[in-house]
Amino acid sequence: MILTDVLSDHYFQAMFVFDYGTGSDTVQQVGFRLRGNTSRFSQKKSFKISFNEYVSGRKYKGIKKMNLNGQHNDPTMVREKLYYDSWTKAGMAERRTSFVKLFVNNDYFGLYTNLEEFDKEWLERVYGEKSGNLYKCTYPADLVYLGTNQQLYKNINSGSSTGGRAYDLQTNETEDNYSDLVDLITTLNRTADATFVSLIKQKLNVDSFLKAFAIDVASGNWDDYMYNKNNYFLYHRADTDKFEFISYDTDNTFGVDWVNRDWATRNCLDWYTHSQPRPLASKILSVPEFMEKYQRYLDTIARTIINPNIIFSHIDSLKNLITEAAIADTFRTLDYGYTVADFHNGFISTIDDHTPYGIKPFLTKRYTTMLQQLATASVPEVIHNKFLIRIFPNPVDDIINVQISALRIDSKCTIYDATGRSVKSFVVPRKQAEISFFVNELIPGIYTLAIDNEGQINSSRFVKR
Repeated sequence: MILTDVLSDHYFQAMFVFDYGTGSDTVQQVGFRLRGNTSRFSQKKSFKISFNEYVSGRKYKGIKKMNLNGQHNDPTMVREKLYYDSWTKAGMAERRTSFVKLFVNNDYFGLYTNLEEFDKEWLERVYGEKSGNLYKCTYPADLVYLGTNQQLYKNINSGSSTGGRAYDLQTNETEDNYSDLVDLITTLNRTADATFVSLIKQKLNVDSFLKAFAIDVASGNWDDYMYNKNNYFLYHRADTDKFEFISYDTDNTFGVDWVNRDWATRNCLDWYTHSQPRPLASKILSVPEFMEKYQRYLDTIARTIINPNIIFSHIDSLKNLITEAAIADTFRTLDYGYTVADFHNGFISTIDDHTPYGIKPFLTKRYTTMLQQLATASVPEVIHNKFLIRIFPNPVDDIINVQISALRIDSKCTIYDATGRSVKSFVVPRKQAEISFFVNELIPGIYTLAIDNEGQINSSRFVKR
């Protein structure tokens, strides 16, 4: 009966049983329905469970809803969890994920990824408050300015199979007040000058957005805002009065491709599409301060998260965890004919047109390519009305040279790593126009050299190979 209308969001009444090995829990009268977009038309469906659909306010283990994704287009079935594990490791607002075996009427429906719902319970858990506006943004939610009338944005229909608003307010629905979103979009319509920088810092958690962008780029998540104007949440926090950016629906990652692009080698510094406007990306990255910070996040994520020497062992542990359940999952084979060999090979080699990379080869190439692109990126000289800094060679191996002009007093020089931690400091004499020093003790990465001259701080970035 649930398959009669695959586009329906009607919840059917069901009994939920969770078997955790040493025991089990049973919850009567839960809601059970299909979920997803294109997956509704797949042979292996995805599902949503609602614990409060028939019993108002009820929660199970502190949650009201549960999402079970079938991962039917991923031969390895780990990509979405791997993305959120990386997201959490980068210090972003955690979305809890796990693997489960799903049985419906005692029949094994296969291995699923259990994903935490983005709702008020999640907001309160990760941000400590839940009273702000949460927008679910799907294609074609490009954040392009249409004017100050809220209704213009409400009228944009989602391109998903189930329709609805492209900017879909998930909280405070009764008020249906989009003024905060319109205000953010209006700010993005401004010229990227000093006033824009000040305003956008007040309205958006820019650091978190830049990090989210960097994670998408490092993982090859093209079905996102930057490339496909799709699959993100915006939450307007009541405590900070700033928007948070959250990526979601991240199964098209780590080498999956549907649009004939090589996401392993695409320039990490020129990721977003230029054929259509993407103001949240283009305006923010046009600001040198933000672009430099974005590059630092890319470098840190490459070296500490997607680095094959670090992430491969985690991938192996995920594979070992699910192998038995994945092999027994006959629904996994119905959409693309994935065999047991495809499951194993999907981690290390090409499987079909939309998985041209195995996860590990993708990460190996992505890691290497990103570091090469960052190392050869132009490093701007920072010019202020008081003094200038020029660093060479850049990138540097052992010895770095710094030219400085117009220092009025002996000045403190500090080198910061990508996390903002001071790793080296010394004094530059007032009359010394050029200094040289060793940096061979620094680990490879992006660094910032800052000089404080009578309270006026200028800085420039360099790359240690």
